Amino acid sequence: MAIINSYPLATPETTDLVLGTKKGSNGRNQTKSFSVASLQAITAGVTSITSLTPNTITIGGTSQIPSIGTITGTIVSNGTPLATGGQIYDFVTGKITGTINTVPIWTTTTSFGDSLISQANNGVIINGNSTDGKLTLNCSAGTHGVTIQSPAHAAGATYTLILPTATGSAGQVLTSGGGATDQLTWATNGNVGGTGTQNKLPKWSNSTTLADSNVEDTGTLVTISSATKVTGNLELDADLLDINGATGTAGQLLSSLGTGNGVDWVDAPDTGVTSLDTTDTNLLTITGTGAGPYTGAVVATPNIAAVSSASNNLATGAQIQTAINSALAGAVTFKGTFNANTGQITGGSNYLYNPGASSNTVAIAIGDMYIVSTGGNFYGNAATPLNVGDEVIAVSAAGIGTSAESDWNAVPSAGGGVTDVSSGNTTAIGITPTTGSVVVTSNAYAGGANVGHVPSGGSAGKYLDGASGAWTTLPAGDTYTLQAGTKVSTSVPLQLDAAAGTDSVVNLKEGTNITLTQNSATEIEIAAAGGSSLPTKTVDQTTIANATTGTINLSVTPSSENYTDMYVSGVYQNKSTYTLSSNTITLDGGAYFPNGAIVEVVSTT
Repeated sequence: MAIINSYPLATPETTDLVLGTKKGSNGRNQTKSFSVASLQAITAGVTSITSLTPNTITIGGTSQIPSIGTITGTIVSNGTPLATGGQIYDFVTGKITGTINTVPIWTTTTSFGDSLISQANNGVIINGNSTDGKLTLNCSAGTHGVTIQSPAHAAGATYTLILPTATGSAGQVLTSGGGATDQLTWATNGNVGGTGTQNKLPKWSNSTTLADSNVEDTGTLVTISSATKVTGNLELDADLLDINGATGTAGQLLSSLGTGNGVDWVDAPDTGVTSLDTTDTNLLTITGTGAGPYTGAVVATPNIAAVSSASNNLATGAQIQTAINSALAGAVTFKGTFNANTGQITGGSNYLYNPGASSNTVAIAIGDMYIVSTGGNFYGNAATPLNVGDEVIAVSAAGIGTSAESDWNAVPSAGGGVTDVSSGNTTAIGITPTTGSVVVTSNAYAGGANVGHVPSGGSAGKYLDGASGAWTTLPAGDTYTLQAGTKVSTSVPLQLDAAAGTDSVVNLKEGTNITLTQNSATEIEIAAAGGSSLPTKTVDQTTIANATTGTINLSVTPSSENYTDMYVSGVYQNKSTYTLSSNTITLDGGAYFPNGAIVEVVSTT
């Protein structure tokens, strides 16, 4: 056999083979080859841990199966020994004590005890503890809730409320039947309570309780007790019974039998004229006189005669009208106004005359007087024009459609007067009416295109509004302040600052060879940039001596940073990285120059 240590060392792979022996079926060792992977499979260490007995742990995956004895002890806080199942059971049951059918609660963070809730007879019971039992339904946040609480112990209350079998309708309320074990029902009578007698109509005995009234309805008869009276209107759709239960007959009257005795239907007594008399037989002639009452025919005949100054007899309406007409015959009677041009009577469809036609004309009597409201030719005759205010008086009577101009006398009004007035602008001048007695009224200016006199109400500080025509207070004016703003780059803002209105800004910008300087809020200096000489360039060099330097001072004052060129250790710096104020350059954003750097600034002035 070769010397093993003479072979060179190598790192095995899982597919490599190792020479060894394996016991054969005959019990003898036989030379075999084994892969490294197969050797790893049986020498990888622990492959399983099992417990075959309560006190033994078996470890598999080794050539031997060792047993590990466990150390157990009573369960205590922070205890290290293992515990048996029995010890764990005793510990747990020692922490849990309680009463049968009672829901437990944590009495401490590690122990259970009895709560106030128990179960008995298929129900859940909430017991009281120094106070009456209560059930609180909190909101989702747990900050407030609604509580249902039992009656006090002193009440000795024992009953059951059974919820309805349905949800009920809108507006209904839960109501109790009043029993010890009560099925709640949905009702529409709100919080009304009380009891009553069958067929009795209920009444409110107080604001929430109903009781019997004095009215009874049996379905066939409505009865009102004798202690009740009816006020107001009483409408009956059936017969009214008296004390005898009778409905009465046609023509009978309801008679009172006295206080507390009811009423009775009785026959109506005979009625009629009880006496007939006349103090003047010339006025009335009465026949059938005698002892009354009179139920038969009684005739009273008036004695009639024509109207005269000496007669005391009665007169008919026709006789009276005839007497009036006779007395007024020939007297002037004002009948109305009319349009002389058309003949139409004012206020109707009738005509005094109708030129070219005779329809709708009226009859005239002597003395009828009409006044002209609209001028025109009388009866269409241009030779007899009438003006407004002229009067016409009938001197002859004429029937409908038969009157003529000759039946009238025309009486002109004093001086003729105004026949018609009109206004080109009725909003400025009002004329009422346009004929006859005319009133001209000046109207107040009402705005727009209307004209008129200046209305009253004006005072200092007010103006006449052209839209409404009303006096309106002038709006408060605004004040403005003109000032120069702070120069930015090459521009100086000229600001118009409004106290209440809108501000305005105009920027004054430097032109070629022109400089602008804000000396104050009220002064802007305009100067030539360098005059007639050429620009001057000044170089300032500064060596940064510490790491917290963010500003440098120049020997000259450029007009703006646009007239400066800055280099840091030979590197040009963009003007957006620094700001110039007078002769001081400051890095933006609180930045610092590098320590030891050489800062060179070329200024143009």
